[in-house]
Amino acid sequence: MVLLGSTGCTGADNGRESGTAEPSVTQSPPQQFPNYPTVVDGFRFHWSAGQGIDLTSGPSVPLRAYLESLRLAAFTGGDVSVVYPGFMRATPENQPASDAGDLFQLQRIRPATRQELEARGWKYVERRTFGYQPTHVLSLLPRGDGYRATVCVGTYAIYQDGLEDPSKFVSTAADETTGELSYGDAGQIQVWRIELTQRNPNVPDPSTERPQSGPLPAPVDDVFGPWFITGSGTGLWGPSGQAEDIETPDIRKQCEDAMPDNAAARRAMATGFHTEPPPHGEPIPGWPAKVG
Repeated sequence: MVLLGSTGCTGADNGRESGTAEPSVTQSPPQQFPNYPTVVDGFRFHWSAGQGIDLTSGPSVPLRAYLESLRLAAFTGGDVSVVYPGFMRATPENQPASDAGDLFQLQRIRPATRQELEARGWKYVERRTFGYQPTHVLSLLPRGDGYRATVCVGTYAIYQDGLEDPSKFVSTAADETTGELSYGDAGQIQVWRIELTQRNPNVPDPSTERPQSGPLPAPVDDVFGPWFITGSGTGLWGPSGQAEDIETPDIRKQCEDAMPDNAAARRAMATGFHTEPPPHGEPIPGWPAKVG
């Protein structure tokens, strides 16, 4: 399989925008888990949540499936085939935010495709992803006919093999050539806002059949059910010309406090080149194996 370039970047992802490695021919090993790309076999999502938020049922299930899908597409350089079953039905098409009144939260609600990334001059080289992504649901509040979630995404413990020396590993929060933080300490944690609603009550909701937790890193079936993502992003939210910043100093502090690793550990993991990636552990809460 011949693949070009660097890890594609979707939305506010800390992925690689431009790689320099030459294309190579590789034989991909067989896929170990349903709906989980082989290049991320050494990586897992670790979720946590604020008091009273159940990660295994209700709106948390499509929230997890949506954000994990976005991140997997980022890690695979805009390969939109890796999103979970039901993702396209549960999301609208991306809309521009160039004119007054255009909504920023619809600009990157779906991942950018590899074709779109290459049209911007980016190249893709297949690289493996390792480690784990601490992901904390800070709040999940009713809003209109749906919910608004504020989610803290740690990027410091997500590693990829080096472009120049594949025996070394570098955090996605760092510059891949220098090992220095790409966006300072703030780049180690992203603040996301995601809104969703039960827009289509006629679609069966398989996520209510059993708690969505288990040993697998990805869901076997469609877990979006009737849920529909109505807005997603980092940075600005609202109409162009009147948008608000999603992240406030207070939310940033809460996200930092919610990470499982302290500031010193985060910086050590995020900087430099490493001989080993962080152990990925088990998926938390993970997804159930197919029953029956």
